[in-house]
Amino acid sequence: MISSVSDGLTAAPLFGLIALAVLVGWGAVWLFITAYRYIRATPFQRTRIRHAWKVTRQWKRLAPNVGLARVDENTKGRKSLDGKAMKPITVVPKLKVFPEPWGIRVRAATIPKVGIEEYEKAAGWLADSWGCETVEVQRIAAGLVELRGLVGNPLDDHFPYAFPSTNDWVLPIGRNPWGREINIPLRELSGIKVAGMPGYGKTMLMLGWFASLARRPEVQFVVFDGKTSDPRYGDWGEVGQRAMFTVGDNPETAHQRLTELVRLIKDRPAQLVAERGTHKFWKAGPTTTIPLVLVLMDECHNYIDAAGLKGKDKELIEANQRLMRSVAKEGRGLGVIPIVGTQKQTGDAIPTAVRDNLEVGICFATFTIDGAEAALGNGIRQDEENQPTALIDKERFAGVCVVTGVPGLAGRYDRVRVGDIDEAKMLQLVTDSAGLLRNVIPAAAPTIRDASAEKAGPTIPLQTDTTRKTNTRRRNAS
Repeated sequence: MISSVSDGLTAAPLFGLIALAVLVGWGAVWLFITAYRYIRATPFQRTRIRHAWKVTRQWKRLAPNVGLARVDENTKGRKSLDGKAMKPITVVPKLKVFPEPWGIRVRAATIPKVGIEEYEKAAGWLADSWGCETVEVQRIAAGLVELRGLVGNPLDDHFPYAFPSTNDWVLPIGRNPWGREINIPLRELSGIKVAGMPGYGKTMLMLGWFASLARRPEVQFVVFDGKTSDPRYGDWGEVGQRAMFTVGDNPETAHQRLTELVRLIKDRPAQLVAERGTHKFWKAGPTTTIPLVLVLMDECHNYIDAAGLKGKDKELIEANQRLMRSVAKEGRGLGVIPIVGTQKQTGDAIPTAVRDNLEVGICFATFTIDGAEAALGNGIRQDEENQPTALIDKERFAGVCVVTGVPGLAGRYDRVRVGDIDEAKMLQLVTDSAGLLRNVIPAAAPTIRDASAEKAGPTIPLQTDTTRKTNTRRRNAS
C-alpha cells in the first residue's frame, strides 16, 4: 500500500512535467510560425498584423466598458474561507482577430445577454477604440458573430473594370468594401433594375455589361435609349452595330419594337421544344440558334410614363406598359432578360408589376429614401449604413452603388465600387464582335384573306336573328 502511494506521488510530478513540456513546445511552435509570417509580410501587411495584435490585447479591458461583458450572477455574494467578500467573476466573450487588407476581421462569441444586438449597439464605440472608419456586425452561426472593421474607406479606391472571360455567364459590377468581387449570375435571372441620379454611373455600368457579353455569339442585344431622339448620337450610338436594333425616345417606335420582343417570347417555347425537346431555356443554355437576348432600356420612363397624357398618347403608353410586363414576367425562363434603368424607380416612372419582378436591384446616389426604396425594397430604410442617400458626394461616390438580390447577400444590401471602364477597350470589344450580330426576332405571321369574299361582299350573315323573323310572320298572318 505504501509503495503504491509513493509511486503515485512520483508519477504526478512526471505527468505535470510532460504537460508543461508539451505546452512550452506548442507555444514555441506558435511563436515561430507567427514570427515567420510577420517577417515574410510586406510593410503594409505588418501594419495590419500589429493592428490585430493590439485589438486582441486590449479586448478584456475594452469589452466591459462598451457593454459587451456580463457579471456572472452565480458568483455574486461569494465569501472566502476566512469570511471576506469576494469579487464576482466578469465573463468576457472570446474573440479571434484576423488581419485583412481592408482592416480587421473579428470572430466573437456570444454569451447570455450579449448577442448580436449588443454588438451592433457597440459598433460605433468599437470603431473608435479600434481605430476603424466603421465596424459592421453579422451573425454567421449560432453563438458566433463576425465584426468587420474598415480602416479608411476602400470605396474611395479606384481600379479597372474587369471584363469577364467568355466562359462565365455573369455580369460583373465591382468590389464591395471587403474586396469581394460582386457579380450577377445570368442563369434564371428575371432582370435587373438600375436607379440613381444622372452622372453617377448608371449608363456606364450598362455599357460595361454590353461589352462584357459582346464577344459571345450566343448573346444578342436590343437597346432602348430613352435619353436621345436619334440613338446614333447618344451614349449607345457607338455600340449599336452589335445590337439587333436601337431605339430612341420615341414611344411609338418603342411600341413596335416591344411588340417584336413579345412575339419572340411567344415563339420561343415551340422553337426550344423543336430543337432541344424541352421548353426550358437554361437546361441547355444559350446557343447561336437560340441565343440569350439582353434587353437594355436606358431611361425607360420615356416609353411608359403616362403622367399628363390623354387620348391616343395615353393609350400608346399603356400599351407599352402591357408589353413591358410581358417581357418582365415571361422572359426569364425563355432567355430574354430585361435591364431597366431610370433615375427614380417609382410607380409613376415604371409599372410596379415590372419593377417588382426584377430580382436584382442596383441604386446609385439618390436624394430621397423613397427613391432608394423603389429600387431596393423597403428593407433599405432600416439599413442606414448602406442607404444611397449617403452617396451624394459626386467627387467621392460617382461609380459607387448599393446592390441587393445577388448571391451571398441573403436579401441584405452591400455597397459596391464599380470598376473604371476603359471606353477605348469597351468600344474595341464591341467593334471586334460586330460580325456576331444575328437578328433572331421571328417575322410577323402573314394575314390570310379570302379575295373572292371581299369582291362578292358579305352575302351570308354572321348571326341570324330567328326571333325577329318569327314575330314578323305572326304579324303578317294576323
